[in-house]
Amino acid sequence: MSLQEHLPTILAVVVGGVLTYVGTGITERSRWRREQSVRWDERRLAGYVEFAATAKQIALLSSRVLASRGLVTAISPIDREEGLARLGQAESDRSVCFESILLLADGPTIAAAQALTDTLWRLEAFATGDEPVDEQTWRTGFADYRRARAQFYQRARLDMGVRAAQIPMNAIASRDARPPGSLAATGTD
Repeated sequence: MSLQEHLPTILAVVVGGVLTYVGTGITERSRWRREQSVRWDERRLAGYVEFAATAKQIALLSSRVLASRGLVTAISPIDREEGLARLGQAESDRSVCFESILLLADGPTIAAAQALTDTLWRLEAFATGDEPVDEQTWRTGFADYRRARAQFYQRARLDMGVRAAQIPMNAIASRDARPPGSLAATGTD
């Protein structure tokens, strides 16, 4: 047999090998991209959760410090000095967590995280005495925090591609939740 008779077979093998190589390359590249996307989504989720947890801790500690002054009644008070020390640590933790937000979040989520941070700084200023506070000022400041928190959650969910959900303003996730009116009215969630 001559080379011309084997040429179609040789070409078919070569073309098959090239197509297999290209197809495998495309498949592997797609798989790698999916794995990278999942990896970054996991890191972004962890960053969002850590930031939200430290924000919650700051709001809780601010409430407890103010409870020691009799301003908030539906939460157990904490010794002012201990509370302020823990509040300072929580603010440091929040600041570190915010770096993950800056690195991994989209623009609207970063803006929502900054708005949440601004409300937290106001709650801290109430707790430290840097800003005067009465019951109405506290309620307003805490309501602002809750709105900013809900906005951050909504933006984070959108950034993660999680179906949007309406987050109730009085969503409470603690074992010592009290009947409606007690916590929601005093702003301790």
